[in-house]
Amino acid sequence: MEEKITKPLISVENPLRTILGVVIAALVLGTLTGYILSTKNSGSQVSSLVTGKAKTAQQDTRTFRDFAEGTIKAKPQPEDAEYTEGTHLLVREDGVPVALTSSVVDLSQYEGKKVKVFGESQKALKEGWLMDVGRIEETE
Repeated sequence: MEEKITKPLISVENPLRTILGVVIAALVLGTLTGYILSTKNSGSQVSSLVTGKAKTAQQDTRTFRDFAEGTIKAKPQPEDAEYTEGTHLLVREDGVPVALTSSVVDLSQYEGKKVKVFGESQKALKEGWLMDVGRIEETE
């Protein structure tokens, strides 16, 4: 009979004991890691990130990079159930009208007023330009 040079590290005779040992070790090490990370002084990192954040969408100047100026008018609804993009139009003096939509700003409050709208351009299927408005400034 040949003698084996290597010997197994883990005994296969009782695999349940091995699995139980691994689970207990994982729980102990996970708890220890969580405790160490929670006691470190990481509160200053979180507070520095929060301080630069706008409180409302109307104050957010970084997210809404696209802008256009003109007069807001309510978009006429078609009589048939045809798909339309946007709820309002921004009529510009020297350009294509912009179809506007917004879940943040009530566009009906600005109807008939000259404004500068800030938002994100969206892919339009029918309109030349579709914008999701996040902020409005009255110009007059």
